[in-house]
Amino acid sequence: MVMALGLLLGAVAFDLAMAPVNLFAEVCDKVREMAEEECWGEEKIKQELLELQMRLELDEMTEEEYMVAEAALMERLEEGRGRRGEGGEE
Repeated sequence: MVMALGLLLGAVAFDLAMAPVNLFAEVCDKVREMAEEECWGEEKIKQELLELQMRLELDEMTEEEYMVAEAALMERLEEGRGRRGEGGEE
Protein backbone atom coordinates (compact mmCIF):
# COMPACT_ATOMS: atom_id res chain seq x y z
CA MET A 1 0.00 0.00 0.00
CA VAL A 2 2.74 2.46 0.98
CA MET A 3 4.79 1.46 -2.06
CA ALA A 4 1.81 1.99 -4.39
CA LEU A 5 1.22 5.43 -2.89
CA GLY A 6 4.89 6.25 -3.34
CA LEU A 7 4.75 5.22 -7.00
CA LEU A 8 1.61 7.29 -7.54
CA LEU A 9 3.16 10.35 -5.93
CA GLY A 10 6.32 9.83 -7.98
CA ALA A 11 4.31 9.65 -11.19
CA VAL A 12 2.37 12.81 -10.31
CA ALA A 13 5.58 14.65 -9.43
CA PHE A 14 7.15 13.55 -12.71
CA ASP A 15 4.11 14.76 -14.69
CA LEU A 16 4.25 18.11 -12.92
CA ALA A 17 7.97 18.44 -13.53
CA MET A 18 7.52 17.61 -17.24
CA ALA A 19 4.58 19.97 -17.78
CA PRO A 20 6.73 22.95 -18.90
CA VAL A 21 8.69 20.71 -21.30
CA ASN A 22 5.50 19.27 -22.76
CA LEU A 23 3.97 22.73 -23.13
CA PHE A 24 7.10 24.00 -24.86
CA ALA A 25 6.98 21.05 -27.28
CA GLU A 26 3.32 21.77 -28.08
CA VAL A 27 4.10 25.44 -28.72
CA CYS A 28 6.98 24.47 -31.02
CA ASP A 29 4.71 22.12 -32.96
CA LYS A 30 2.10 24.86 -33.38
CA VAL A 31 4.70 27.39 -34.56
CA ARG A 32 6.03 24.83 -37.08
CA GLU A 33 2.50 24.15 -38.37
CA MET A 34 1.83 27.88 -38.77
CA ALA A 35 5.12 28.45 -40.58
CA GLU A 36 4.46 25.55 -42.94
CA GLU A 37 0.97 26.86 -43.68
CA GLU A 38 2.37 30.33 -44.38
CA CYS A 39 4.91 28.94 -46.81
CA TRP A 40 3.14 25.91 -48.31
CA GLY A 41 -0.56 26.58 -47.64
CA GLU A 42 -2.71 26.30 -50.74
CA GLU A 43 -4.94 29.25 -49.84
CA LYS A 44 -1.92 31.50 -49.24
CA ILE A 45 -0.38 30.57 -52.59
CA LYS A 46 -3.69 31.06 -54.43
CA GLN A 47 -3.97 34.52 -52.87
CA GLU A 48 -0.44 35.32 -54.07
CA LEU A 49 -1.38 34.14 -57.59
CA LEU A 50 -4.40 36.44 -57.56
CA GLU A 51 -2.26 39.37 -56.42
CA LEU A 52 0.22 38.55 -59.16
CA GLN A 53 -2.52 38.63 -61.80
CA MET A 54 -3.73 41.98 -60.49
CA ARG A 55 -0.21 43.41 -60.70
CA LEU A 56 0.02 42.24 -64.32
CA GLU A 57 -3.35 43.79 -65.20
CA LEU A 58 -2.32 47.07 -63.56
CA ASP A 59 0.91 47.06 -65.61
CA GLU A 60 3.00 46.87 -62.45
CA MET A 61 5.02 44.04 -64.00
CA THR A 62 5.87 42.71 -67.43
CA GLU A 63 4.48 39.51 -68.92
CA GLU A 64 7.92 37.93 -68.54
CA GLU A 65 8.12 38.86 -64.84
CA TYR A 66 4.62 37.47 -64.39
CA MET A 67 5.51 34.16 -66.04
CA VAL A 68 8.60 33.71 -63.86
CA ALA A 69 6.75 34.57 -60.64
CA GLU A 70 3.74 32.41 -61.58
CA ALA A 71 6.00 29.42 -62.30
CA ALA A 72 7.63 29.80 -58.87
CA LEU A 73 4.24 29.97 -57.15
CA MET A 74 2.93 26.95 -59.06
CA GLU A 75 6.05 25.04 -58.02
CA ARG A 76 5.40 25.99 -54.38
CA LEU A 77 1.77 24.90 -54.76
CA GLU A 78 2.80 21.47 -56.05
CA GLU A 79 5.47 21.14 -53.35
CA GLY A 80 2.91 21.99 -50.68
CA ARG A 81 0.49 19.41 -52.04
CA GLY A 82 3.27 16.86 -52.02
CA ARG A 83 4.08 17.67 -48.40
CA ARG A 84 0.44 17.05 -47.47
CA GLY A 85 0.29 13.87 -49.54
CA GLU A 86 -2.09 15.35 -52.12
CA GLY A 87 -1.47 14.78 -55.76
CA GLY A 88 -2.78 15.80 -59.10
CA GLU A 89 -4.43 18.90 -60.39
CA GLU A 90 -7.52 20.67 -59.16
